[in-house]
Amino acid sequence: MFTSIRQRPISTVIVTVLIVVCFVSGVFAIQQVANVIGAATRPPAIHFDYGLSPPDLRAPKNWTNEHCGSCHQRAYEQWSMSRHAASGTTHNFEVEFLEPEGGRQQHCLNCHAPRNPTGELFPTEEPPGIDVAYEQQHAWIKDGIDCLTCHVRNGEVLVTKHSDKAAAAHPIRVAPELGKAEFCAGCHQFSFKSHVLPDGYFGQLQQASFEEFLDFRAKGGVETSCQDCHMQDGDHHMPGGYDDDMLRTAVDLGLRAEWKEALNQALIEVDIIAGHVGHRVPGGEHFRFLTVHTTVMDADRKIVTPLDDSSAEDAELVTKWPQVETLRREMGPAEQGSDNPDDLPHPDTRLRPDETRTYRYRIAVDAANASSPLKVRTELWYHLMHPSKAESFGHSLDEIKRLVLSEETTLESPENRN
Repeated sequence: MFTSIRQRPISTVIVTVLIVVCFVSGVFAIQQVANVIGAATRPPAIHFDYGLSPPDLRAPKNWTNEHCGSCHQRAYEQWSMSRHAASGTTHNFEVEFLEPEGGRQQHCLNCHAPRNPTGELFPTEEPPGIDVAYEQQHAWIKDGIDCLTCHVRNGEVLVTKHSDKAAAAHPIRVAPELGKAEFCAGCHQFSFKSHVLPDGYFGQLQQASFEEFLDFRAKGGVETSCQDCHMQDGDHHMPGGYDDDMLRTAVDLGLRAEWKEALNQALIEVDIIAGHVGHRVPGGEHFRFLTVHTTVMDADRKIVTPLDDSSAEDAELVTKWPQVETLRREMGPAEQGSDNPDDLPHPDTRLRPDETRTYRYRIAVDAANASSPLKVRTELWYHLMHPSKAESFGHSLDEIKRLVLSEETTLESPENRN
């Protein structure tokens, strides 16, 4: 005959509960250890590990960037004008890194100033003497991501192909990985760091360039590496989001406008097109975003006020100008790993590679009373950061946005055509 739980000794119940608690705790602990190990070995980085530690160079003391430039003058000059060279000294990075709350962490230096002397620290530890180092502008800060960072490991110079001249100048090692996307991924793809488990990650990828590129390549993208676009002909300037010419190769703008006489309305269509690009647009850091501004003006370039055609009961009918569309990836609490069910994820509205997105607007205008002809204009703006972030950096709004593309067309009403 079975014994009910009420008839069992209380000590047996307590032991059972303790065993269950220990089991659950053990599973949780094992999972956390696995997360740490997985983060530390997370593929597919080559030579860089997502900011967990700086690269192991073991370069002789006389190996400086200037020393490299004595033979590789063109590459040196290109690099010295690049964002990589300024990665440790830009105003934005210095302000954010030295911020007492949220900044001052070793992993920031491991990517932005990889030759830092404090690489033995945990990624979330504060490097000692960092304020003095910035005041004195030590060489490892001023050089940012430099020649040695990418081309030296274990006292050997990494090259894409062997040459007798290079071998005579210094120890070399042929490293085909220099031309692979995985080489860039170790810095340009990473997650948020945890103070509880300093070698771990949490939440979504803060920057997801490599995953976006793999998605592009899986869907038939012809480029096989980041370098195909960002280092054409070996260009060590490595242009990106701060380069207007690079932006214009990644995105295009189209505009159409016509009267619909049957509706006594105008139809406006704006196309934004992701063209020669291997990742989502805009790419890079999550605080970058695009806006598309569309408006209608009269011949005197005054904004035309749409008629209030409330009887139309048309949700797509424009009632004010300009119309502004935003393409961005927001990183709220949900994206940063929050377990709170009230923290809902934000949609990623950026363009996918080869995507054409069309925004349509209908407008009712008293064309007879407007100066003829009407003009429709659309503008594509690139924003380096959100206004709130710009304020913390001491930037004006004009400093953080750039007009990338614009289109304008004439809208001839039936009255004006006649």
